[in-house]
Amino acid sequence: MSDINLVLVDFGGVIAQEGFKAGIRYIAEKHGFDTDKFMKTAFELVYGCGFTTGKNDSDGFWDRLKQITALNLDNDTLTSIILERFVVREELLLIIEKISEKNIKTAVLSDQTNWLDELDKKYDFFKYFDKIFNSYHLGITKKDPEIFDRVIAEMDEKPENTLFIDDYMPHLERAEQKKIKTILFKNMEDFRQDIVKYFEWLDF
Repeated sequence: MSDINLVLVDFGGVIAQEGFKAGIRYIAEKHGFDTDKFMKTAFELVYGCGFTTGKNDSDGFWDRLKQITALNLDNDTLTSIILERFVVREELLLIIEKISEKNIKTAVLSDQTNWLDELDKKYDFFKYFDKIFNSYHLGITKKDPEIFDRVIAEMDEKPENTLFIDDYMPHLERAEQKKIKTILFKNMEDFRQDIVKYFEWLDF
C-alpha cells in the first residue's frame, strides 16, 4: 500500500507540453536569432523581471525582451505563439483523476504566470486538482525551497507522504532535500512505469 497522500504536479513539461520553451525556440528560429542565446535570455528574463512571481505582466516581459534582443513583433502575437504550444496531455489528467478517486490529494505546483489561468479557460484542467499553486500568485518560485514547505503546510500533509512530479531535475533535487518523493517526467511511457511504483493499482 502506498504511503503517498499528496501528489504535486508541474504544468509545463508534465501536464502539458512545454509551450514556453517551444514558443521561444520558434520565435528565435523564425526571426533569425541565435537560438541558444535567445532562449537563455528569455528564460532568465521571465524570472528576473518578476513575471513568474506576479511582480510584472506579459507586456512588461515582452517589452523588456524586445528591448534586449531587438525583436520586432507585437505582444499579443508573441503571447499567442507561446500559449498555442502548451498542449495538455489528456492521458496524464486521467491518471490524476484515478489517483484523486482514491482520496489522495492532488495539486498543481508550477512556476507560471497568469498564462496558466488563460490556459485553464481553454483546457479546463484545474478541475482535476484539489489546489493550484502558481508562482505568479504565490510570489515565490520552485527555485526557492521554501515553496515546498508552504505548499505542504497548506495541504496539511507531510513531506515524506508527498510525491512531486516535474521535468526539471534541480526542482526535484530541492524537493528531495525536504524529504519529498519525486518522479522526473520524461515522457508518458516512462511516466506510466514510474507512477505504478507508488500506485500499483493503476491500470492503463
